[in-house]
Amino acid sequence: MISVDIVIPTRNRHACLQRSLPSLSKAAAAARARIIICDQSREPFISHDIETIHRPDLNGLPAARNVLLMQSRAEVVVFVDDDTDISPDFVVTVQQLAQREPQVLAWGPVMETRERWVRRLHRLAQLGIFADARRQTHRPNNKPTTMLFGCCFAVRRLAALAIGFDARRPGYALGEDADFFHRLRNAHDGRIVSRFSDQLLAHHRRDGHDRSDAFTRGQAKGAFLYWWARRHGGGNPLTCAHLGIALAAASAGFGAEPADWRGVWLGVTGSKHTITPPKPNPANSR
Repeated sequence: MISVDIVIPTRNRHACLQRSLPSLSKAAAAARARIIICDQSREPFISHDIETIHRPDLNGLPAARNVLLMQSRAEVVVFVDDDTDISPDFVVTVQQLAQREPQVLAWGPVMETRERWVRRLHRLAQLGIFADARRQTHRPNNKPTTMLFGCCFAVRRLAALAIGFDARRPGYALGEDADFFHRLRNAHDGRIVSRFSDQLLAHHRRDGHDRSDAFTRGQAKGAFLYWWARRHGGGNPLTCAHLGIALAAASAGFGAEPADWRGVWLGVTGSKHTITPPKPNPANSR
């Protein structure tokens, strides 16, 4: 049977991790899989049953993912965010998929679904290099996809190790999962090597998703979209136009995590002198 490890990057979220471990432990036990944690917190997560790598020196999520890839010796690794629960048969199902489908390199569940009108808006706002298949899901499915959801996916370890995650990007590194899957596909001659599976069940609790204010989220989105266009949009003369549309959509202030247009502009320009963050609303303070 295919060997599998569950690997979890975490930082300063031990309470979230503790809530996730019961489901992860059940799934690991069912498949005799290991759980490996890469903890970037100042104080390490303590567990007598789970292997924990304490690396407060790492600069962000992509670097932690790379450490986990190198620490594992399994054929397939299941990346799980520290605020994600998985079904008891998740790892067993991954083993079966990896055994049956040698041509596929990565599998994952559909973690988000959207109404038809929302999917249409994404099609209009995400053109060219910005097109994201994950924004077009409306129910669990078994379709090939260019990208899987970063909070929970399985990937053949050697294929992932060959390209790695971009450790130059610090912190949470918005879009690091999209960048990984884009390069994974390019490494295999543009062939789609990932797919969704409705047999894989998981729940992303999104603990602390509101930790950042709209201005900070906008700054991260603007910086990412500009970086993404520069890194992957070369060769397409329409990339600048597509970037403008994507930035306008990010600035609109809609969605599950709305962004402030001033933050988006700051993220693109990098200017600290022309943009003033909005004053906090006392009614929204906790």
